Amino acid sequence: MSQRHATDVVSLIFGIIFAGIVVVWALSRADLIDAHSVALAGPAILIAAGAVGLVVALRSGAQRG
Repeated sequence: MSQRHATDVVSLIFGIIFAGIVVVWALSRADLIDAHSVALAGPAILIAAGAVGLVVALRSGAQRG
């Protein structure tokens, strides 16, 4: 059985940011959200990615210690 490796937090965060930008772009192109919602989505994506990164970092730190 193979051992689990540590989560690469930086790659996870950038993946979440990239996926969030793609989703917002796709919704905007499909005219499902307006310009005001697009302007609010940027900070929301960054906050969500930061929260996920914080949780992952704290979990991996707690498992080591």
